Amino acid sequence: STMGGYFQQHQGVEFNNADGTPVHAIGDGVVVYAGPAEAGALTVAIRHDSTLRADGVRYHLFSVYYHNSSLVVHVGDTVRTGDVISHVGNTGRATNDHLHLEVHAAPVDSVPLIVDPNERYPRFTTNPELWIAPLPGTGMVAGQVWDKDHHAVQQARIYGLIKPEPAETHFAFAETYGEHNRGTPVYHEHFAVSDVPPGDYVLAVRVQDKLLLRRVRVEAGKLTWVVFKP
Repeated sequence: STMGGYFQQHQGVEFNNADGTPVHAIGDGVVVYAGPAEAGALTVAIRHDSTLRADGVRYHLFSVYYHNSSLVVHVGDTVRTGDVISHVGNTGRATNDHLHLEVHAAPVDSVPLIVDPNERYPRFTTNPELWIAPLPGTGMVAGQVWDKDHHAVQQARIYGLIKPEPAETHFAFAETYGEHNRGTPVYHEHFAVSDVPPGDYVLAVRVQDKLLLRRVRVEAGKLTWVVFKP
């Protein structure tokens, strides 16, 4: 989200935690990068053991963890889901203590294409909210927003979802991806939101001066898919 254009586009999700909070690997794999990266942020990248096949293409999966205060692992280390790999900090381009998490689905196994200190928007990032199980008792909503010419609508606001967490960040609307963001190879979604409490919702988005409404039902542990088009 850019919060309606107030911030630059983001290619990951943020977890606000105090300096020194342990950071855990989200999946099994091998550490392929450990050190300073973009703007000097202490960074860990993991190439995961699992791969993904979609549309006839095999994708290598990576997770990348930025802004750490210290690193626990080294390149070549094998890690398992839940292993502590680093500690939260604010190194690099950061204004507070937090973890910036990225998930990449890459058709090539190339670490420089995943972590490049000179690249602000790596080309294979996807929305991490679709790769991590939602909080217990909550579900996920994802979908697409098209205009009348069947073009994806960028940075459109989708209203109607309610999220009590994180408590320190008021959730007002979802936002479709911009020019630097992209959907997963499986869904080709335009937006995705996790940790949504179960229930019935009416979602609304304005496309080319038309207000589009969709009624959706969110279930715990499941993904609800919705498409908007005039």
